[in-house]
Amino acid sequence: MRNPVFLTVNVLATLLTMAVSVLVIADPGFALPAGAEVTAAVETFARATSIRSMAIGTVLLVLLARGGRSGALALLWVTGLLQAGDAVVHLLNGNPSAVAGAALAAVAVGSAWWLSRH
Repeated sequence: MRNPVFLTVNVLATLLTMAVSVLVIADPGFALPAGAEVTAAVETFARATSIRSMAIGTVLLVLLARGGRSGALALLWVTGLLQAGDAVVHLLNGNPSAVAGAALAAVAVGSAWWLSRH
């Protein structure tokens, strides 16, 4: 798991996800389609899912730094599936950020697949 490309790609993807989460916590409308109403329910859900992403991202970064292969493998599958689900939700709501979410999902799932074979 000490492959520098593998580590760099996954650390950057995780940091990007966490940065977007910080932006969403600060502005729950950040990831919504233009003109979408930000209600109290939207604020709560957006912040809750962002906090979830921050927690998962932090654990993934620690596992990658420590070389925790089995933990990182499991968490890469989880993060990939979560990113894919988020991308579908954004796509169904007409939000172009679905492309970024799908790309991050592909990184995580692809990394999990690669790690399971190396």
